[in-house]
This record gives sequence, C-alpha cells and structure tokens, in this order.
Amino acid sequence: MTIELRELTPRDELAFMEGLREWSGEALHWYSFAWKTGMSFSEMLDILSKERLGKDLPPGRVQHSMLYGFVDGVIIGRVSVRHTLNESLSQRGGHIGYAIAPRFRRKGYATALVAHALQYCRDLGLKDLLVTCSDSNEPSWRIIEHFHGKLQDRVWDDVDQETIRRYWINLG
Repeated sequence: MTIELRELTPRDELAFMEGLREWSGEALHWYSFAWKTGMSFSEMLDILSKERLGKDLPPGRVQHSMLYGFVDGVIIGRVSVRHTLNESLSQRGGHIGYAIAPRFRRKGYATALVAHALQYCRDLGLKDLLVTCSDSNEPSWRIIEHFHGKLQDRVWDDVDQETIRRYWINLG
C-alpha cells in the first residue's frame, strides 16, 4: 500500500469533495476543521495555508498543518499536526490528531498515516509529542503504543464525558 500524506492543492477539489461524502453521518471535524457548507474550495485552502503559517488564527486555535492521506488519488483519511499546544490541546488533542474514513478502517492506513505524520513532526523540529485518544478507542491507543507512546495518565474529559489517555512519543 502506497500512501501519500500531504497538504491539499487546488487540483484536489474533486478528491476532497468525494472524501467529504465518505464522512456522511459522522461529525465533520473528523474530516476537516476548516470546511463549511457553501465555502469554496479555494477559500478553504486559504484558511489551511494561514493556519499552517500561524496567521489570523481564530481564538483557541494554534498553528497547525492539515495533511490528507491519498491512496491512488482517493483520500482515505487526514492528520492534523499542531505545531504547538495550548491548554486545551494539552488536555485533549495533543500534537497529532488523525482520522480514517469509515470504509478504510482496519486496513493499516492509520498506522501508515501516523508514521508519515511523525516524520513530518521531525521535519518541523518537534522532539516530544503529546498524542491523546479516548480510553475506549483501542485501535487508536494500540497505534500510539506501536510508535512507543508512553502513557502519561488517563484524565476525565468533561466535554465529551469520557476518559482520555495521554501519551508522549519521543522523536529523538
């Protein structure tokens, strides 16, 4: 399986829209933080570019890169790499957030996307990454542990009413 993890370009509009349909019935943020109904694709690309550069960030947002995983031109998932953490991300979210479209789950894609994302983080100069997931999301915490994530603790998330696992991955 060959996966390409990268930022979207203007040529990816059709793939993005087809990928959006993959998430029907799921919360939109699992696919995109920037996309809003009625927005043009170029508007979204502009937002993503500004977020990557840390410009004009909305309150509560940090500089981050949204990367999409492509297999044969099809978007199978995405990874958000936060360049820094704020108080909220230090509790839940961490440096990396990843999601795989429902029909592509349990095929090894998440592990491959995280491997690419870790290299991206190295290239950014990040050394220690906080990665979090729901305590009940065994596939996710197994991926984190696969990459030598060390469990720091489990904390209660009042917003989602669930226990969160917080791991550190050292990229040294």
